[in-house]
Amino acid sequence: MDDRAAPEAPAPLPCAAVVPDPGELARLCFTKYDGSPHWRYELTVVGIDGYGVWLGGGPGSACARPGRTLVPGVAWVSLVPHVGGYVSTFNAPGGPLSAGIYIDLASVPQWSRDAGVLQVDAVDLDLDVVRRFTGVCSIEDVEEFEEHRLAYGYPEALVSSTRALADRLYQDVVAGVEPYGRVGAQWLQHWQRALTAQK
Repeated sequence: MDDRAAPEAPAPLPCAAVVPDPGELARLCFTKYDGSPHWRYELTVVGIDGYGVWLGGGPGSACARPGRTLVPGVAWVSLVPHVGGYVSTFNAPGGPLSAGIYIDLASVPQWSRDAGVLQVDAVDLDLDVVRRFTGVCSIEDVEEFEEHRLAYGYPEALVSSTRALADRLYQDVVAGVEPYGRVGAQWLQHWQRALTAQK
């Protein structure tokens, strides 16, 4: 593979009626189950492959939620999958973040374009699958999931499916099943080269 090219992957699949264009700006917006705002990101469409749509954030990009703003100080890419209720983020080392891979369990992300603005919305479902830069993997925020399951009245089917998906993603991350092996790292490198070329 040409190191300057986008990573190779299975043939792209249609992700929705809205098809993002590489280079297009995109908002990634999470809410909680009760509709209250959660994390929000302003990102760039890096590319699309068989796994989903890859969005990139730069070192100066801000991650904001009510009461908190975080500037990671490093590049990262987030994968919005074609199929599945989660968003996977791959962080470059060197910033304040301790995780190289961070997967937010969520509702199935929904794409829209309103007045020319591309947006993807998802409901955060608390559980996170994390691989630290040390290599340690874990499922996190289990207590928060239990609290919100009761407070928000998560349906039992949602509880079961979210737990099962977290377990599967954890196993995939531990085993390095793609895109948690080479693919995510390749997209991150591709995005870092693009950011360097923009300077």
